[in-house]
Amino acid sequence: MSEPTTPGYFAYWGKASPEQDSSARYHLLAFHSLDVAACGQALLTLPQFSLRPLAQALDWPLPVVENLFVFFLALHDLGKFARAFQGLVPDLSPDLVRNDAGKVYGRRHDTLGWVLWQEKLAETFPDDRLPVPDDEFWETWIRTAVGHHGKPPEEDQDGGLFSLQAAEFFVREDFRATREFVESLAAWLLPEGVPEPGRRQIEVLRRHAWKLAGLAVLADWLGSNQAFFAYATQPRDMRDYWQDTALPQARQALQAAGLLAQPIRHWASPVQLFDYLQPPTPLQCYAAEVELEPGPQLFLLEDVTGAGKTEAALILAQRLMQQGVAQGLYFALPSMATANQMYQRVGQVYRRLYQAQAEPSLILAHGARQLMEGFRQSIVQAGEQPSDHNYQRGDASASAQCNAWLADNRKKALLAEVGVGTLDQALLAVLPARHQSLRLLGLAGKVLLVDEVHAYDSYMVTLLKKLLTAHARQGGSVILLSATLPARMREELLEAYRFGLDVVRDELPMDRRYPLATQVGQHVASHECATREQLVRQVQVSFLHEEAAVLALVVEQARAGRCVCWIRNTVEDARRAFGELAKVLPAEQLLLFHSRFAMGDRLDIEEVALRRFGKRSTADMRRGQVLIATQVVEQSLDLDFDAMVSDLAPIDLLIQRAGRLQRHARQADGSPASDSVERRPAPVLHVLCPPVDDEPAADWYAALFPRACYVYPNIGQLWLGARALLRAGCIHSPGKAGQPGAVRELVEAVYGDEAESVPESLQGATREQMGKDLAEQSQASFNSLNLDKGYCIDSSGRWYEDARVPTRLGDESLTLYLAREQGGELRPLLDGVANAWEQSAVRIDARKAEALAPAWLQRFDLALQALRSRYRLLEEPAFVLPLQEAGEELLGRVLDKNGKELEMRYDPVQGLRW
Repeated sequence: MSEPTTPGYFAYWGKASPEQDSSARYHLLAFHSLDVAACGQALLTLPQFSLRPLAQALDWPLPVVENLFVFFLALHDLGKFARAFQGLVPDLSPDLVRNDAGKVYGRRHDTLGWVLWQEKLAETFPDDRLPVPDDEFWETWIRTAVGHHGKPPEEDQDGGLFSLQAAEFFVREDFRATREFVESLAAWLLPEGVPEPGRRQIEVLRRHAWKLAGLAVLADWLGSNQAFFAYATQPRDMRDYWQDTALPQARQALQAAGLLAQPIRHWASPVQLFDYLQPPTPLQCYAAEVELEPGPQLFLLEDVTGAGKTEAALILAQRLMQQGVAQGLYFALPSMATANQMYQRVGQVYRRLYQAQAEPSLILAHGARQLMEGFRQSIVQAGEQPSDHNYQRGDASASAQCNAWLADNRKKALLAEVGVGTLDQALLAVLPARHQSLRLLGLAGKVLLVDEVHAYDSYMVTLLKKLLTAHARQGGSVILLSATLPARMREELLEAYRFGLDVVRDELPMDRRYPLATQVGQHVASHECATREQLVRQVQVSFLHEEAAVLALVVEQARAGRCVCWIRNTVEDARRAFGELAKVLPAEQLLLFHSRFAMGDRLDIEEVALRRFGKRSTADMRRGQVLIATQVVEQSLDLDFDAMVSDLAPIDLLIQRAGRLQRHARQADGSPASDSVERRPAPVLHVLCPPVDDEPAADWYAALFPRACYVYPNIGQLWLGARALLRAGCIHSPGKAGQPGAVRELVEAVYGDEAESVPESLQGATREQMGKDLAEQSQASFNSLNLDKGYCIDSSGRWYEDARVPTRLGDESLTLYLAREQGGELRPLLDGVANAWEQSAVRIDARKAEALAPAWLQRFDLALQALRSRYRLLEEPAFVLPLQEAGEELLGRVLDKNGKELEMRYDPVQGLRW
């Protein structure tokens, strides 16, 4: 009796570490395929990754859909059967196929798997349980599996393959082995009774393909971890391996990854989530009492600064989690500074969302100086896993990609139960960036909270609308927060979410009430909220027309013992004002705060500002203190100033800034008022602004603000805002409909359909900016993914590494990691702290630093190479700027976008400048 023949597919490796001394230098491809499929099956048991929405939309049984997913995931590495791929690590073992020098690995293995499916498997699939295997429906599905390295397989815009032929990369023996492998898997993984897909099912699958692709990436990462899936080189029955090894190890890998659903705590009264809500605000009462719909839904909370929107949002998030429609949340904010402040607030309450024995993770996207007590940072792996052999440039192994991803907290925050970061990280889920599908998957099952939703430009709002649609399609709920949202933007955001829910959309009513809470799901409901009595107030507005007058006012107020804030519209203007005041006021009374500090120094300044000007600051701490700041203080920071000056800015931002003026009740000397009665003089917002004439000159704004006119280029809207404030003479917060100075009236006077016409002299600049806004919207639509096309290369004109995809246009689009030269090596600027490299980072306009200056690169080249080899975060294309001491400053040299050499200087008082 002859011995049974070993199947040919056991002669192919799937993972390799040829440098290992042990005999297990590789892992058989068949077993690796089962490892990943088992991890995929384990992921489906988690509520946030359930395929129930896909099954319901297809109108197919859920078990059939789940089994199809597992089967196709087992085919994710079909391209590795190519002799061209096997030749990347030759001579691993005589038991493996021989190398063929004529087969060159010139395409990524995901593309080779796609070629193999189209050319060989689709037409002659070896099992008739898959109906119409060459149907476009199955093409859409297999793309999500083979495209498991973060982007779809390559093809031309018509779905072709650049005239690629499988025979260029595979030999006949490879084809036989592949067919035998697929036939073996299909016999026990393919479900019975698979319906024949039609055109409607294709459209449904395309919309859900992004989730399947994200699951494939995550399953491949989990299934590539040698700590759980040890290399196996000896053939054995695949069904035995599946039952005895792959499935048990997948469950362990999932548990160790920190991805298991944490038990949600059920509160009898939602406001108990916070100990200090005594009593809760009207908005918080609404959040605790509003009747929730059974499925995904969006809430838009519009209320004045200080109304407790954050707590209301977290109450709603907890209720949605308690209802079972979410298992976590991602808090998206306009900037890293606001994200840091929100991290502190969320960090104090996030454990109360879960049961006492739970271990939920909380991750701040840009890293944190100090972690919360009992805080779990680990996601997927606590440390780096051993890396498998990389294939070629641009085609890294799963373990290498996983390690690089997890080295960056900005990305890892999307996989935590609770993540806090900038909106940019979430927007990358709808841009053609590598691993965007994993970002979108990370948001699945989470409540997406977007704070200060009015603070984004046309480009980001367009991307946000697409994200709302995508999140609704995967069953995600959303909470949007704003104090000053124009009605038109409000309607657009709500419509984008309703489009994703695919509900019948009647026209939204124009609701001018304020404060207002709106709920959108299968139905739309609005609720007018009252405002807490302490927040109902009137802020007088006074105009100043010269910087000299502002400087004199600031000095006068400081010498009178009051604390003052002057908010400037550019970093350069803030530095200049700081320098002028430093000539007449002691250094200990002055503080400069803007966006061009290394994150660690920026956090230090933020802490000082909160200590001097925060809710608990005493009269002694505040007396005579002056803060010169940019827009970094207008959002999410709980600051309270006795006096305030602001450069003229858009009306919604001026209202935000006024919210930091006498924010908390105090005694006349500035000490906190225990009885919540304000005893300081009536608040006045001083606005530095050119005279508001009916016939202003064309340079009306630029003459006074030659730099800020590039920050806020819609001069007509600035004039409308100044005119509205001049006529009202005050800001009524919140105010009533029709009342001059009411928040809603001021905003609509600038952005509403009934706004006055702009003077002729300013219309040119206004029309130019309106054209740019339309261009930005068009650019965002062009840059973002066409989600309806499904997970394919044709969903975008081009796919990028995520560091190269713009989430916002204009300034501050490049992260510089500042390094200090010490003893011949490069150390982080802020050494010896947690997340030292992230704390040493600063974001700048990418045009200012295209590359290191040639002499600088030559000088530090070896040190940079050593640095990049040690830290995944600093691998290319990360920009590391070496600095050397130059007196009391640190000096670096770069080339800007035009090739001009720039000298960059840094110090912890002034920040980065050039």
